[in-house]
Amino acid sequence: MYLNLTTRIKNIPLTTEMKILLTKITTFRFYIVFIAIVFILLINGIGNYGLAETSEARYAEISREMFISSDYLNPKLLGIFHYHKPPLTYYITTVGYRIFGINEFGARFFLQIAIVIQLLLIYGMAQLLFHNKKIAFISGLIYFSIPIVLISSRNLTTDAYLTTFILGAIYCWQNYTNYKRIFYLYLFYILVALGLLTKGPVELIFIFTYIITYKILFRAGFKITLHHALGFILCLLLGGSWYFILIMDNSGLWNYFLEKQLYSRVALDSFNRSKPFWFFIPLIIILLFPWWIPIIGKYVKRLLIAFKGDKESKLLLISTLCTLIVFSIFSTKLILYILPVFWMMSLLISALLIKTGNKISFILNHAFSFMILVFFMGVFTCYIMKPEFIKIANGTLILTFICVSIYTGIYFALDNYSPIKTAILATVFSGTVLVTTTSILPDNSVAINSTKEIIGFINAEGHNQESTILVYDYLLSSVPFYTEANQITLKSTHNTTDREVLFQHDNLWRNNLWDMKDDQTIYRLDSISYKPHTFLLVRKKSPLPNNLNFLKNHFKAQLEYTKWWLYYNK
Repeated sequence: MYLNLTTRIKNIPLTTEMKILLTKITTFRFYIVFIAIVFILLINGIGNYGLAETSEARYAEISREMFISSDYLNPKLLGIFHYHKPPLTYYITTVGYRIFGINEFGARFFLQIAIVIQLLLIYGMAQLLFHNKKIAFISGLIYFSIPIVLISSRNLTTDAYLTTFILGAIYCWQNYTNYKRIFYLYLFYILVALGLLTKGPVELIFIFTYIITYKILFRAGFKITLHHALGFILCLLLGGSWYFILIMDNSGLWNYFLEKQLYSRVALDSFNRSKPFWFFIPLIIILLFPWWIPIIGKYVKRLLIAFKGDKESKLLLISTLCTLIVFSIFSTKLILYILPVFWMMSLLISALLIKTGNKISFILNHAFSFMILVFFMGVFTCYIMKPEFIKIANGTLILTFICVSIYTGIYFALDNYSPIKTAILATVFSGTVLVTTTSILPDNSVAINSTKEIIGFINAEGHNQESTILVYDYLLSSVPFYTEANQITLKSTHNTTDREVLFQHDNLWRNNLWDMKDDQTIYRLDSISYKPHTFLLVRKKSPLPNNLNFLKNHFKAQLEYTKWWLYYNK
């Protein structure tokens, strides 16, 4: 539909008012309006769906336990010390709990603030590098249109916060480099320290790669002043504070941080996250679609001409490529690990889009129109066909239709050959996906691996604190987030149940982590399975072994979920 109608708009002349609007729309005032709209879209519905296992639930539960215990030094997960990550993400999340309560909204609120801050910093970075408001404006719109940014806003992990600190640090360094403002130099070191308290030394890869690339391309020297020395000391003291305090209390944590949490993640199959070298290549292709379409067509020469002699664009491209190569060498890989490179790609795409002429914008406009049409048809088809794997409510379909209608209106209102129009269409498409998926998630907890529906049923059937929930061969971090029932993890072969207990001060952890290789434990399990208000959760992927099949007969009722079997006694 969109592809057939686009030819009609080419002959429609723009009014003087429309031309003035397109000229003024790149001002910072309009950018603030854009950010305000984005914030509303981001915050809408973030408390309506359950925590996703395993990562999001883990961060939310550690923060909850930290908030309740007031122990802000030793993160704990289900009562066991959990030193995998520095604590700043947990601190931020506990602030959300203090303001909004212990719920999903409180857990995710500051993620949305992080995205808003990133958008402000992207505008500032584009101004510092290109001194062009139009590039700065379009960069923010493009960044919001990239799917990985939306993912980071909907999934509580360290990555959105880490990206904010990295981007903030680079912005301050660039500001200091351009204008020699000492305030920004010290703020740079403070933000680097906060990044270290968020995810450790990994942030330095992004920052050093950018700085070294800039120094080489712009032939800038490495002049070290007293302020650099003082800033470094400040960064070391602040960024290393949590590590120093813990190591003073337990010297064994030094080797743990270096070997288990640093070396093993880089060189070994740490936590079963090892991926091949090329893992990020298809992800980049998917996440940056359709922005790369012009480079495979006849416009590649035009892009190369625009790129030639542009040190700023080379800085962004080389920094991105070098960072991706480093992370490709690392053994451990997850999609959100490379989130901090996409702000650079947004600036690069924006700069090239402005410099390469309007034909490329016209092609991208068609691409986004096709994508939103396919997206709407997909939602509509699922609504009509009602497949088992997804539920589409009436309200979701209406919301999607409204968003597509807004997209259509913008498409025909703005000039086909304007880069600003392309960025706006990309943003509206991204907003459509965000609004639709947020509306879908509450009715599809299984799709995000959430236990909220299951635990809700258990709470209704049981007597909360008197109930016992047995989870076989899987660590469900979100269970205590939704219930006060006693949770016991039955450890067998799955890696999530292999907890690190070497730093525990006592054996109380054994009360809630039972080893199924111990005959005495099986006897205890046999005894507890007869009791009322006892619930056993078994994943379909990991059924009970033959020596535990007898447990099924001990429970009076059972219920089947998409991924789980629930056996229980009322």
